[in-house]
Amino acid sequence: MRFDEIVNAVGRTGILAEVGCDHAKLTELALTRGLCDSAVVSDISAICLAKARRTLARFGDRVTYAVADGVPHEAENADCIMICGMGGHIMRDIVCAYGGKARLVLSPQSHAELVRIALAETGRRITSDYCFESAGKYYDLITAVRGHMDVPTDMQAEFGMNWNEPTEALIAKLEKKLAALSSGGERTAKAADRIREVLKWRR
Repeated sequence: MRFDEIVNAVGRTGILAEVGCDHAKLTELALTRGLCDSAVVSDISAICLAKARRTLARFGDRVTYAVADGVPHEAENADCIMICGMGGHIMRDIVCAYGGKARLVLSPQSHAELVRIALAETGRRITSDYCFESAGKYYDLITAVRGHMDVPTDMQAEFGMNWNEPTEALIAKLEKKLAALSSGGERTAKAADRIREVLKWRR
């Protein structure tokens, strides 16, 4: 299950923050499993934050709520920050605006390449980066900490830092994408060639 995969990447932490929480189901799972001592959940929408309050009501004052665009000041002491379920453009902007030291757990819905590049450019080092499948859909999951990392190559940015050690999910995702590409355009042909470069590394 997607939520299990993301929360497993969080591991055990002190203060957990979830940015763009919506119903805050990820935080609920982490608290239920005892993976964090307390949590901060935030969303740009007050309506979504009201949903989060209902989801997490039983955890009482262990949870702090904030309406915010990006990482709220309430999360300044967070040990780990989850940002999941939003596009890479928005996630990139949040990462670039965040100057704290928390470990990041990120799962962009699209344009993961923008997130990988932003992490390197803002003084963060990717510690894990892979594609997984859940309910027939494919997701990137990236974790990062403060530290130096070279800006990803084009292949690393597009397919993941470990593109030449592809997971079964990444292989399946790219095989589907390759089958969907139609011939006839130079751009399409180049995209197909990049996918074949990854697929040749399958075990």
